[in-house]
Amino acid sequence: MRKRSHDRGFTLVELLVAVVLLATGLTAAATAFSAAARAQGAAQRRTTEARLAEVKLSEIQVMGTTSGADEGTFAELEAGQAPVAGDLGDYHYRWEVASSDLQGLARAQVSVWYRDNERDQFTLVWYPVSP
Repeated sequence: MRKRSHDRGFTLVELLVAVVLLATGLTAAATAFSAAARAQGAAQRRTTEARLAEVKLSEIQVMGTTSGADEGTFAELEAGQAPVAGDLGDYHYRWEVASSDLQGLARAQVSVWYRDNERDQFTLVWYPVSP
């Protein structure tokens, strides 16, 4: 019988170890890409909420509102009015202008949230001079 001292190739165990390591690495990469995609979507929604809150606060400033409140969605914004592209009907707002504890100033607050996630809302507060 001849001795095989210079065999080339991989054993079945080495191949299985390589496949397990590759599968583990690919699973980790897929998980990382999925988490990054979710984070990017959340950041984009937060940016849209901030821009829409600025639009609503600007409307309050232009109207010169010194008291009042309202809520609704941004579905009524036309393409030219919207600060961002896309369907804005899933974004909700609530604003309120009332007197504040600061003498001579009112308190205007605008909150915007996506879909039914009101507890994760973006809020802007502004203190205009009250008449």
